[in-house]
Amino acid sequence: MATPPDETSAALARSLSFAIGRANRRMLAAGEGLGQGHLNALATVFRVGPIRPGDLAQREFVSAPTMTRTLRDLEDRGLVTRTGNPDDRRSILVSVTAEGEHEVLRARSARADILAGLIARLDPADRAALQTALPALEHLATLGTDDPV
Repeated sequence: MATPPDETSAALARSLSFAIGRANRRMLAAGEGLGQGHLNALATVFRVGPIRPGDLAQREFVSAPTMTRTLRDLEDRGLVTRTGNPDDRRSILVSVTAEGEHEVLRARSARADILAGLIARLDPADRAALQTALPALEHLATLGTDDPV
């Protein structure tokens, strides 16, 4: 069983969650195209390569039926393809198409542009603080995962 966080860590977690959530919602609100769940699934397929739908559902913390609908939508848009799994003929693998790669890169670029505009409005001390915190945030984002984000 995990040890409960001390009060200082819990307070930091609440504040960080709130700040990151608000920044993320601002980027999402300004975005276009795919919804967040679809884009997350597509980006995971892009990052990890061919993957079984059930494994993708686990990585995305959604149910198998939800992932089935998401993949059907992505396939209908030409962003992913399904192929037989050469290691297990009973299952399939989902792969990203060239159009899917383009969509992931476009969305990342658009969100980075939005975030860059927000960062540019910060004073130099706040920008420096973000730069200093970046290694810890990157480490935080990969704790407990088997692959870097």
